[in-house]
Amino acid sequence: MFALPRGVENLGGPATPIAYLVGTLALSAVATAYAVYLSSPLATRDGLLYLAVSRTWGSRRLGFLVAWPAVGAYAAILAALVAALGRSFAGVSPLSPTVAALTVLVAVVVVHALGPAVAARCQLLVTGPLLLALLVMAAVGLTAVAPDNFAPLFPTPTLRTNPLGAIRTTTVATLFGFVGFEAGAALSPAVRDPRRTTPRALLVGAVVAGLVAAVAATVALGVIPWTRLVFATAPFADAAASGLGVQTATLLGPGTLVATFGAALATAWLPTRTLRGLAETVPGLDRETPPGVPDPALAVTGALAGAVVALDAVGPALYLALPGVFIGYAALSLSVAVLPSLRPALSSRCRLSLPPAALAGVGLLGALVAGSVLAATLTRDPATSLGYTRFAPALAVVDGAVLVRDPLSSVVPALLLWELAGVVVLAVAADYRADRGVERPPLDTAYEDE
Repeated sequence: MFALPRGVENLGGPATPIAYLVGTLALSAVATAYAVYLSSPLATRDGLLYLAVSRTWGSRRLGFLVAWPAVGAYAAILAALVAALGRSFAGVSPLSPTVAALTVLVAVVVVHALGPAVAARCQLLVTGPLLLALLVMAAVGLTAVAPDNFAPLFPTPTLRTNPLGAIRTTTVATLFGFVGFEAGAALSPAVRDPRRTTPRALLVGAVVAGLVAAVAATVALGVIPWTRLVFATAPFADAAASGLGVQTATLLGPGTLVATFGAALATAWLPTRTLRGLAETVPGLDRETPPGVPDPALAVTGALAGAVVALDAVGPALYLALPGVFIGYAALSLSVAVLPSLRPALSSRCRLSLPPAALAGVGLLGALVAGSVLAATLTRDPATSLGYTRFAPALAVVDGAVLVRDPLSSVVPALLLWELAGVVVLAVAADYRADRGVERPPLDTAYEDE
């Protein structure tokens, strides 16, 4: 947030805040698709993405292969976040960056091992003050906005010639910043009345995140003229610091540290809960353990992120981050589009009820939004794509040369190799179930028997 809209403003100029608003509306289609499934009986079980795809299309194998990239993606993001924290703590301790990063990762795993209530309270303690600080910074920054900085809205000949095209391109770039918006959905089984609470929280959270980003972009462009914004290392923080009369480092240092730790706490929810949902395919992943002891899914999440950090492979691991996430967004959106026709029984159990035509429109729009970002990920080098995300500060731990690569030699092979690993896991798990005589209930059991 402190660096918004660094990089994006080069595409949209002073009209960049409009692109953030359009991006928020576009992302709302994907959020609505999630909310529909969260209003169904599936909300009481782990692994929403896997459940939604497998139950809608009638294939556990398809659900696994769609959810599996998300596990690798969020494990890679978690590794990048703890690596960034490790580098920060190594500067004030005798520990090396790698050891410090692994120490932070252990702390995150321990917090989650204590149970969802403890982890959620820690999340609130980190996120609450941070959000309050962002709102104060935005409010002060808005008082220093110079309206003339937005005139003209499209200052260059390229922007004036095709303003709608510029907004469209900029909007796609803003969508990278919404990676992980569904973190709250992963916690639905541990929430009281999840079918009512979680959909509302997810939709409100997505809209609030988009509006805060739009305000941050408005403040940055309103205080710092567009032609000079390219020289700002952290535009929003620079603009807010100017309004508060303090040095940028006063806000940027502590704020980035707290935000990165909060992101690491939140990111751990996603792969862990997704893995627990895959337990009907890979038995044992949902096994319960005493408080303070990591369960198998949490242990696998920590092991994956830890291996990436220990092997100094954060950069290559991040090749999987964006496609792994947006494949899931696209698949779930397509699933909700066909839900009434393929699974009317499940559709009828959703509390968030939309007419079939409206649901199809929302799902197809969400798939188009996610597909647009996925296409951009597969055609741009990872450095450019990851630079648009909200965890961009964590990329400082990665050698730039590792990320400035042709997607055909980085992103695509990483995705294919990870999916191949998933196929191997499926095969081994199938042999295990056959040897042990493990039978799985019908797919519709998840919503018919409630």
